[in-house]
Amino acid sequence: DFNGAMLKAVCVEAGMNALRRGGSYLEHEDYVEGIMQVQAKKKSHLNYYA
Repeated sequence: DFNGAMLKAVCVEAGMNALRRGGSYLEHEDYVEGIMQVQAKKKSHLNYYA
């Protein structure tokens, strides 16, 4: 269940991952890592309110 804000967050995280590895373009792995990071943040955010 991704909404527009989460999709933007994935893209931002993917870009940050590319910068961290010193790349000048995004690779598939950057997006996969971004998805995992956003999902982890969502779960921790939900636990905060539980």
